Amino acid sequence: MAEPLVAIRNLKLEAGTARGRAAILRGIDLEIGRGRILGLVGESGSGKSSLAACLIGLTPANTSAISGEIRFDGQNLVGLDPTAFARLRGRRIAMIFQDPMTALNPLFTIGTHLVDVLRHRDPGLSRAAALSEATAMLVKVGIADPEARIAAYPHQLSGGMRQRVMIAMALLMRPDLLLADEPTTALDATVEAQIVELLAALRREVSGSIVFISHHLGLVAQLCDDVAVMYGGTVVETGPVDAVLTDPRHPYTRALIACEIDEDDAPGGRLLSIPGEVPDPVRPMTGCIFAPRCAHAVETCRSEVPELRTSGDGRRAACLRFEELP
Repeated sequence: MAEPLVAIRNLKLEAGTARGRAAILRGIDLEIGRGRILGLVGESGSGKSSLAACLIGLTPANTSAISGEIRFDGQNLVGLDPTAFARLRGRRIAMIFQDPMTALNPLFTIGTHLVDVLRHRDPGLSRAAALSEATAMLVKVGIADPEARIAAYPHQLSGGMRQRVMIAMALLMRPDLLLADEPTTALDATVEAQIVELLAALRREVSGSIVFISHHLGLVAQLCDDVAVMYGGTVVETGPVDAVLTDPRHPYTRALIACEIDEDDAPGGRLLSIPGEVPDPVRPMTGCIFAPRCAHAVETCRSEVPELRTSGDGRRAACLRFEELP
């Protein structure tokens, strides 16, 4: 079996808060295969964006400790010299950020943003060639009248257009690893479908790997090869996307899928939710992180932290009882 592009082992991330040290990531074990798209799902606050921040080396200023390993093509990114990390960022690793208004520089035009990205990738590229390539990419991500948009500033574009510009910037880099943090949130259904196809095309053209962070399980099922389910700073289940979403082994994955809104549901129907509260990151984990909200928890679940265990056909689940559950 080929070595994965990214192998994460026991990754822990802590941050200082007014209430004390908070555990943001609690020992993540995860692999991202070469040329594969990994969907990262879970409730808000589960650690998805924090994991992406570790992968691109842009952890928050209040980070107090990071440990473990992130092996990117054999190179450990944890503790990597900032200059060496900067050489990877924007060339081999790129990210579509969740909030384009804070990611784009308000002092520069859209054209300047895109040309800078292309020249960072290929310093010998002329400005004219870069503008031509940038304009073509704006068309691909669904921006009308791209020549006019090239000359505009970020504040002159709608939120959806800014998001498409961010996507265009990331795609122009043609990275080995693309981190897409909720890249279609501000887009309508038609453009969303275009972006999903573009991400799939990027993977086909450059054999790149993609981490696709989303709350939309339908999109994850449509685009991704594999899925990792996160809860409370941990990975509770991983495996091929079809297998995990059709036959989940972890109670949290089951609950998450049950909460998904189905377009075929009758109007006015009752929306499902997961009872209880999300885990407090300041409190230590003494048992299964999901035990306080789990209908299947027994006493052992509250005292023993489960490891990700193989459950066959490339799947793993961090549940002490997954073999017993119906």
